[in-house]
Amino acid sequence: MKHSQNEIERPEVTQRIIELLDKQNEKGLKKYGTTIDQVSDQSYDWKLMALEEAADLIQYLQKEVIRLERLLNPI
Repeated sequence: MKHSQNEIERPEVTQRIIELLDKQNEKGLKKYGTTIDQVSDQSYDWKLMALEEAADLIQYLQKEVIRLERLLNPI
């Protein structure tokens, strides 16, 4: 990726995170018609939403661990 003089060269991991955030923001805008910044602080229980997302994350990670274990140690 070519950068202008004012842009920094980001590590690949950082760039992928930024791209993922951009994608998620676009997805949210299409789904809800607004950005997270525009949503009222009282519209959601942000702590609960974060905990629910974290619970999902744990399940996704465990599923991936199991998948990789099966690949590395086929029965």
